[in-house]
Amino acid sequence: MITRYGMSRDFDMVAMETVTNQYLGGDTSLACSEETAAQIDEQVVAIVKKQHEKATKILTDDRAKLDELAAYLYEHETITGDEFMGILNR
Repeated sequence: MITRYGMSRDFDMVAMETVTNQYLGGDTSLACSEETAAQIDEQVVAIVKKQHEKATKILTDDRAKLDELAAYLYEHETITGDEFMGILNR
């Protein structure tokens, strides 16, 4: 999202990735300096860390529901959408 679509406050709407062989695997290459590539790496790491923390918080906050869902699945092996939502909304 940063290099291909330019979604970054630091780089604004500047795309720095070029895609070749779009239909054959989508080979990509960066069109920027090593310093800019290092900044991109830092931003990518920051985004991944932030989203990892967010996911961990969601799982931790809803641990009781996850345990209940796991117990239900252990007992019944399958669950419908309505059953899932029933447990989730308790």
